[in-house]
Amino acid sequence: MPYFKLLLSLVSQLLMFFSLFPFLINKIEIEKEKIIFIYFIAFSTVMEFYVDTSAYLKVSVLWMSHIYFSAEYFFFFFILFQYGPRFKQFWLIMGGIVAVFVLADNFIITPFAKYSYISLSTQDFFLFLLSSWIIIELTVKNFVPFYKDDRFYIATGIFIYSSLMALMSFLFNSFLVKLPFSIGSWSIICMNFFFTYAMVLYYKQRKMLAEALK
Repeated sequence: MPYFKLLLSLVSQLLMFFSLFPFLINKIEIEKEKIIFIYFIAFSTVMEFYVDTSAYLKVSVLWMSHIYFSAEYFFFFFILFQYGPRFKQFWLIMGGIVAVFVLADNFIITPFAKYSYISLSTQDFFLFLLSSWIIIELTVKNFVPFYKDDRFYIATGIFIYSSLMALMSFLFNSFLVKLPFSIGSWSIICMNFFFTYAMVLYYKQRKMLAEALK
């Protein structure tokens, strides 16, 4: 089972990464709104292979979690924020406060030899709230049916991942209850598949538009 999960994690990461190739092959332009998301895919793919290689060589990469989770927060926040939620000033202020705490905890308060559980639970809970808000807006207040909107699948992927990670961190911080680590792994796999489908859907839409403009 662990090997299957590891293989599935690698497959989901590769599928997400390869979903970018049709844009390059067919020279389909990617909108500026998607650039941050593209950077995240590239960043997470590099980190995935680095962590897997280090694990195979039995090299500790615990210190990398401080860098990865901090970067992940900024990627996800700006991805969701650019979808234009209502009360943007509120979300921006709250996102800034969380960002300051995340950076302080990861690089000043918590030693690099330990996980930053408190900041991790804080950022995931905030991302859970923001992604929930975005999903509601895309479902209720959107001219495009939500199931045809690639942003819905990106927000849903972040929602699933952040909600499960927030729950795991909260239970550990508050009650010292450790849920199976596999829950976090499965949430990442699920998120990667949602992201992959979002890019496939986005590619189809951009290709249809490009052909219509010829």
